[in-house]
Amino acid sequence: MTSSSDWLYAGPSSSIPDLSTSTTPTSDTKFLSADSSTPPPCLILSLAASPPAALTPSAASLTIASEPQLLIFRYRSKIHAIDHSCPHQSYPLSDGSIYDIEDFGIVLSAGIACPKHGWTFDLFTGESDRGGYKLGVWDVEVRGEEVWVRRRPKKKRIG
Repeated sequence: MTSSSDWLYAGPSSSIPDLSTSTTPTSDTKFLSADSSTPPPCLILSLAASPPAALTPSAASLTIASEPQLLIFRYRSKIHAIDHSCPHQSYPLSDGSIYDIEDFGIVLSAGIACPKHGWTFDLFTGESDRGGYKLGVWDVEVRGEEVWVRRRPKKKRIG
């Protein structure tokens, strides 16, 4: 596995799907459509390969328990990179829904809901709406036309 300072090449920025262009209401945005022949609007990378390799949704669901995977997508002009498996029970988040976190109509952040139990996670902090579970959120850097990602360093607790 890579150290927290290692950047991984995720692909050209043009290959990162944009969920913001969807015509469905934001709260109903799903990663995968019911039509399995339609490609998902996200990029799933296997971190077991070097360099990371793109996976199909079916291949990702078969190997999610045995290898680390990364889910990359663009939402509201920002590229997000998160762990593909829900930290609660390792369910694939590519089957989940993204939504805006709002307060009185003002968008404060964005989140993803796990389709297995409905638990939600903030896309910027990884914080969960329940318990101490935290989704792995990755740093994203766009260098020219290339997208690079790295696991966020864990913050050290004081005290």
